[in-house]
Amino acid sequence: MVKKEAMEADDVEAFLASLDPKCKRCPPQVVAKLLESRAIGCVTALLERKIAHNQLLDLRRHRAKNCLQPLHYAAKFGFHEAIELFIRHGVSPSLSCLSFRPHKLETGAIDYALEASWDEWNKKAEESRSGLLLSDLILWLPEWISDAGNWWHTVKLLGRANDTGLEMKTYEYARNGQAAKLLWLLLAVPDRVLSPTFLHFLTLRSEIGTSLLKYHSLRDFLTAQLAFVVADIWCCSDCNDPQLSKSLEEKRSILTSSLLLLQVFQRAGTQLSNLIPMLLEKEKQHLSNSPIAQQVQTILEGAGIPLSSLNCPIISTQDSKINYPYPSGPLNHSRKPSHGPRGPLAFLIQPAGVNRSEILDSEFSRAIEKLCNYHPCLKELSSQVSSFKLIFIFCLPDLVEKMHCMLQLELGYGKPTKVIHPIYLAKLCFIYITERRIAEFTAALMAVRVLLQFDHPLSPQMSYRIMDMDHKDYTPTFYDFLLHALRRVLDEEISLTGKSKDNATVQILKEKKSILASAFLLTRIFENSSQRIHR
Repeated sequence: MVKKEAMEADDVEAFLASLDPKCKRCPPQVVAKLLESRAIGCVTALLERKIAHNQLLDLRRHRAKNCLQPLHYAAKFGFHEAIELFIRHGVSPSLSCLSFRPHKLETGAIDYALEASWDEWNKKAEESRSGLLLSDLILWLPEWISDAGNWWHTVKLLGRANDTGLEMKTYEYARNGQAAKLLWLLLAVPDRVLSPTFLHFLTLRSEIGTSLLKYHSLRDFLTAQLAFVVADIWCCSDCNDPQLSKSLEEKRSILTSSLLLLQVFQRAGTQLSNLIPMLLEKEKQHLSNSPIAQQVQTILEGAGIPLSSLNCPIISTQDSKINYPYPSGPLNHSRKPSHGPRGPLAFLIQPAGVNRSEILDSEFSRAIEKLCNYHPCLKELSSQVSSFKLIFIFCLPDLVEKMHCMLQLELGYGKPTKVIHPIYLAKLCFIYITERRIAEFTAALMAVRVLLQFDHPLSPQMSYRIMDMDHKDYTPTFYDFLLHALRRVLDEEISLTGKSKDNATVQILKEKKSILASAFLLTRIFENSSQRIHR
């Protein structure tokens, strides 16, 4: 009892007197209690007098016991003074420890600090009777920082000292809807989160391919992902699968909220960060009566960001993977999937029976336009990302203007692969095929004949998603995909032989066959004579 009271009061002499003079180690539970009690004097005494020096600093001792290390206990409790003390004695904050969570074996100290701040955010989230918005997260910032000031100092200290892994953690938070953790990092280390060379392409090989530019900012990557999620929403609009629709809408909401949060801090991050010392000095105030909350709103409006533009729902989840229909590996076709189509052309090769009357009468261009009108902050982003530029060019209503813009991109960059990856362009061509817009598909072939590389193999990941095949040693080409889809339609026609045929089903098969045949023939024509047609 004496030892516990001494730790809680940070009484160094009483604590040392309660220890066994011959003992060179403290029990792990005592170390944990010291850090939880924020007894910086006792921790300093243990280090200076070499009583538990190795125990506190040699992290390898704790790895073998599958328990938290002192550094991670300190991060969990927001004990930034102890973390600073450990770093001065040579502990690297980038070291990870064994975690109790089975899905994530290695966890860094900054993870524990961010999870603690996440718990504080969840307390606020539970008090909200309606859905949480991005504007709520920012307006709750004053009261939030006041309640969790210790974790603010901890995240800032670890974020600036941690030289490995922080970029990928931020990427995970942004794409998985963990807006609270992303906000903490934006406040603590904005220079790293908003860096123009944020993500190396090798770390995102499964997401964006290997032939893109070597470096992407987080904002560029999220904007491109948002564009293709909107495309998937339109292409799957005729699929009667509520789970698929819900997951796509969640993905769009997550990406949009992350993009808007980045935009807020690019415009007003310095002013918001300057408020934090003021927040930590003031006593806790209720949000509605807080002048600092009004000051936050004034800063946003001064930066051209009205609160109404931040009314984007936040999907609060701690899962590392959200319910999104695209897996990271090849599809398993041994069992029937519970979700809908996996790609823009999937309805062409899925079994017949889709109710075509339920297809929404909308276009991909309208979806993009509506998205940017709903969130004005995204308008300027659309002109800064190459893939987004290409999508907007494809959305131009005039066919000649569209061809001209595509040619300018091709001639202006010199090397077509610097504009966009061929697979991305192929995906947009798939959209044209699904919409039966053969004239615009023809224009795309004329304008970017070099980019398509019809005989160039598609990426295995994309092939598994859009084709019903599981050959890991074979990567199909664009030709193979069209032929495969056409063969599926013919097989469906043969399977209906001798059966009572529904007129609607027969009409759907005819449409599929006509679309695929036209696309295949156009592709062959432009491969053999594109130079002469172009002239």
